[in-house]
Amino acid sequence: MSRCKQQFNPNNIGARIITEIQQRLIEWGRKNYADFPWRKTSNPFHALVAEIMLQRTKAEQVLSVYREFVKKYPKIRDAAKEDPDRIRRMLQPLGLRWRTEKVIDLIEELTSRNEQIPETEDELIRLPGIGLYAASAFLSFHKGVKASIIDRNAVRLWSRIFGFFTDSETHRKMWFIELTDRMTPQAQFKQFNYAVLDFARMICKPKPACNKCPLTSFCRYFL
Repeated sequence: MSRCKQQFNPNNIGARIITEIQQRLIEWGRKNYADFPWRKTSNPFHALVAEIMLQRTKAEQVLSVYREFVKKYPKIRDAAKEDPDRIRRMLQPLGLRWRTEKVIDLIEELTSRNEQIPETEDELIRLPGIGLYAASAFLSFHKGVKASIIDRNAVRLWSRIFGFFTDSETHRKMWFIELTDRMTPQAQFKQFNYAVLDFARMICKPKPACNKCPLTSFCRYFL
């Protein structure tokens, strides 16, 4: 990466540049939207479970397990009646035993709440398996609330664009949270956030496809 900065101030980014990046990503997203079933669900329970399934796992690997889960358990009460070992076997192809237990814990917690799913970030992150990223994704994609996407893929994308150094804790740092908040538009935040996810997965991946990138004129990594 050329000319990386150890100190980075999100407030130094010009409004024109932010707007142009937002527009280019949204336009790219319109043409390259990944039509995963959890993106279309109107069932908040399924949406939350999908966010847990997607943790540290490629979306393509989640597809068959997610489809089986939502078919078998259309409502929280259906999953609550199930033998937990059956759920464990269903989720086994995804790996990460701790994640399977979080799904089971989530079902128990939501049952104790009379199947009422919280709708604020502070309450959502108290649920089993729901961290800041999952809460933000749930609010942005399923509740129409502006929230920024903050994960390691977003760290990779924005660090390349703006040329700053990163470490394993960058996604937790306040200045990075402020950066993602500035980059996320007030309107069309849902489309923008989906575009960020798909763009980081398809273009700005660990080995980037810079020849297909619409952001190279802004990108310190490319320049």
